[in-house]
Parts: sequence; structure tokens; C-alpha cells
Amino acid sequence: MRRIEYRSGSAAARPVTCCQFLKGASLNSHRSQASPLVRGIQRLSRLLVRATEMSHLQYSPSEIFSLVKAIRLSGKQRETRLAGFKVRYLDVASFRIVASEVFVKGEYFFDAKQESPVILDCGANIGLATLFFKRLYPKARIYSFEADPATSDVLRYNVEQNHLQDVTVRNLLLSDHGGAEKFYIASETPGSLRMSTNSSRLAAESREITVDAGRLSDYIDGPVDLLKLDVEGSEFGVMRELAASGKIALIKRMIIEYHHRMGNESSRLAGFLGMLESAGFEYRIEAKFNRTDEENEFQDILIEAYRV
Repeated sequence: MRRIEYRSGSAAARPVTCCQFLKGASLNSHRSQASPLVRGIQRLSRLLVRATEMSHLQYSPSEIFSLVKAIRLSGKQRETRLAGFKVRYLDVASFRIVASEVFVKGEYFFDAKQESPVILDCGANIGLATLFFKRLYPKARIYSFEADPATSDVLRYNVEQNHLQDVTVRNLLLSDHGGAEKFYIASETPGSLRMSTNSSRLAAESREITVDAGRLSDYIDGPVDLLKLDVEGSEFGVMRELAASGKIALIKRMIIEYHHRMGNESSRLAGFLGMLESAGFEYRIEAKFNRTDEENEFQDILIEAYRV
């Protein structure tokens, strides 16, 4: 990697990497804050990264302004505007994370082959992905599923207040069976991104409730252009049931948040990918981990599965 020589006062010069420089790494053990130059380069670097991430999404200047404002939200307000949509949310930290992933990084962007694709938004939370899909394809037919009743109410509100057509909201925990199911929500964080059927996902913060569970295959009666699946540990059961019912054959593309070793369970990723392969999918994977973490740490893995 290219190195930059940098001098600070009378301290001896020493080489640092470009990455360290952009991150404002301290070049003098007595300095606790980055210089104005480093901070300026950091800001420029972040803006360039975000501009590159959003370039294919073709946002207008007003939409970009709303995105910048949204991912910097703080305080007690619970409604804002996001890329032309009015959005109510439950937790500001969760909102900022998902707004950045969905609208800035474009993690759910896909190229549909028609103006009105059928999309299944499974694990919709308050509906940011649903809104994103509607911005991409205004004529899309979307079925949005959310397990937590309170979060599902906000999802429904966001759909209704933006007058979205052809969007169906279901308050349902997706699984490989029907009936009542234990579900764990965060007692202090409404709309948490870690709500799950696995109590370890929230640890001491969890509160048990009972929700209705159902099979996704019951809601598939024709070709599906995209299945977005982020169901906090239930993805194995959902995929297994789709394969058993044969409905997986109707799905053209999937974007899946796979939760690897949740609750310290044994690795099952090979089995999950095997189901995709058996159904005729190719896939690509994105995963990161911190080398200083324990080896058995939980890990998020993003899988995009597609047919060739």
C-alpha cells in the first residue's frame, strides 16, 4: 500500500498508510485529536464513498439531502422524510442503520425484467425496504411480512400514509409451520433489529411474547421476482419449507440475511447453501468479521441467490 510522509511539529517523521491517514490515526502519542486537514479528508472520503454507493440509484438533490439528514437523526422525534417518503419509526438508532443499508448502500437493489415485479419483503420491520422497492419499481406488487405486532402497525402506517398501491402487509412470523410461536422482542428498544425466535439474540434485554406463525409458501401462487429474507434466525426453516413445498421453484432471485452461529449453534451454512444449490440457484456472498473477536462469535452473512 502506498505510504505518506507526514510531519507534526518537531516530532520525527514516520510513514503511515493512506488508510491510517484517512482514518485520522494519531501520528504523535501526545495528540488526541485529528488535525483539521485529516478531518476534512475524512469527510470528503465519506462523501465520495456514499456518492459512489448511491450513483446507480439516481437520487434527486432533494432526495440526497433527505438521506443525509435521515442518517444523522437524533433526539426524540419519530417521523421524518426519506427519499420522498414520509416515514414513522420506533428507534432512531435502528432507523439510521437500516436507512443507510437500504437507501445509501442499496443492499436490496436488483434489476427486474418487468415494470411490476412481485416482491416478498420478509422481515419488513417498519417498511424501509418496502419503500425502497416502491421507489425502484412504483408498479411493484409487494407482500410485506413482520412478526412483531407493534412494529407491524408502524409498517402498515408507513404504507398507508404514503398511499402505496399493491402492497399487502401481514403481521406474521414466517416459519416452517403454522400456529402460535414464542417470539422475543427488546423490552427497552421498540422495533429492534434483533427481535427473534432465538432468545439469545437479545439476551437479558429480551421479553417473550406470542405471535402467529405461518408458512411463506401459502402466500406464493405464481412467479416471484425477488424474495428478500431477513428473519433473524428463522431463515433455515423458511427455506426448508419452501423447498419441501416446491414453491422455491417459483422464485427467481433472493437477497438473504443469513445469521451464522446465532446463539452459539453449530455451523449450518453449508446446509443452507446446499438447499439453494439443489433448487438451481447460483449465489454470491458478502461477509465481514473482526479478527480480534472470539472465533465463535455470531456473524451476519449477506447472500444474493440468482438463476442463470
